Amino acid sequence: MMYKTFRLKIASCSFIILAIILACSEIEEPFFPENVPVVPDNNKEYTGIIDYFTDKGMINIKTFANANHPGENDLSLIKDISNPNFSYCHPDVEYFPNGFNGYKYWMVFTPYFGAVENVQISKRYENPTVVVSNDGLNWTPPTGNSGGPIQMTPGIHESFREKKGEEIQGFWSDVDWNYNNGKFSLYYRGSMIKAEALKKRGEKSYNNYKKLMRNAQRTIVRQTSTDGVSWTPLEVAYTSNPPYSPKNNHVISPTIVYNGAQYISFEVQNNISSNFPGNKPSYIIRRTSVNGLDFSEFRQSKVVNFINEPWIKVNTQYAPWHVQATYAEGYYFLCIAAGDVKKCTSEILYLAVSKDGLNFKVFPKPLADKNAYRSCVFPMHSNAEKIDFGAVIGFKNGVFTYREFHLNKLNLNQWL
Repeated sequence: MMYKTFRLKIASCSFIILAIILACSEIEEPFFPENVPVVPDNNKEYTGIIDYFTDKGMINIKTFANANHPGENDLSLIKDISNPNFSYCHPDVEYFPNGFNGYKYWMVFTPYFGAVENVQISKRYENPTVVVSNDGLNWTPPTGNSGGPIQMTPGIHESFREKKGEEIQGFWSDVDWNYNNGKFSLYYRGSMIKAEALKKRGEKSYNNYKKLMRNAQRTIVRQTSTDGVSWTPLEVAYTSNPPYSPKNNHVISPTIVYNGAQYISFEVQNNISSNFPGNKPSYIIRRTSVNGLDFSEFRQSKVVNFINEPWIKVNTQYAPWHVQATYAEGYYFLCIAAGDVKKCTSEILYLAVSKDGLNFKVFPKPLADKNAYRSCVFPMHSNAEKIDFGAVIGFKNGVFTYREFHLNKLNLNQWL
């Protein structure tokens, strides 16, 4: 009887071990986003005037970059970043024709010093920062804000190491926002920040609890504000762990728009795993959300199609590296910084447009043909004939420039 019981225990343990192995295998096997059938090219050209090449001037931001960890106040880590310090990165602008709290232009960006990926301490300054303007060229903190970031640099105890030999330092990056339903929704990426640290900084909610069960290399968070000055605690939208992403993918440059019915997010995923069927260096995937917080998991996301890819004609190794989206008058626009993704950089900047948010046509002439990084376009005015846009063009040397242009609706419809 004892021998029989012993055999049953062994069998039971074997079954449990086998179940664990199968469960782990299921998690690690490839899983794919949905491929949407490509709309064939109609071989038409945009016949309207394209006037998005001329800058109105260089942008000057009068504020401070602060690389201190929470609770610290080392003055050597606080820098005045008014021109000519060349330290601006990741712009996104919301424009209010009649002004909002006294300003027409509201911009979120991150300070950054030095060439991207080359200066390690730069990531400590890469904190979300809000500034305002009435001319698009001269920017200051909004009234009620003394300047500096709205989220401090993660402390060493809040961070973990990504690669062997690297210093332990978590950081924020890739800010993006929209204004809808009476509030700003600000999204950005936390990298190498412990789940427990995000819980302590964040909203005490079931959403954060269930999405922060374990560490993730990248975490997309959201904060909201009704005035652009006071912000709610951060909430987690999704992470770089399954089921939201292939494990440890970079989840680059998430950008979110609201189309009147739902929130649509676009992001760049590097092709560094077996989760993409093609051989392009990177892909842009699209997620959806009803509340702007719970977005599609990776299996339910969709791969964005480009009917034309002019960056390949420049260099066959080029692909999207950073992206910024806007939605206006029924059109989705993507501002795409493309370059050598395998070297973690971009070089050339394009504008793409779509009616369905899945199949995009790219204007063949770039907005900037060298040294370009993440930039943004934003609607300013519209009528029955055209849409007027503003644009902040970001360069890898840390300079922002401002320009304006318009697109003709009839010509867009004929082109698409």
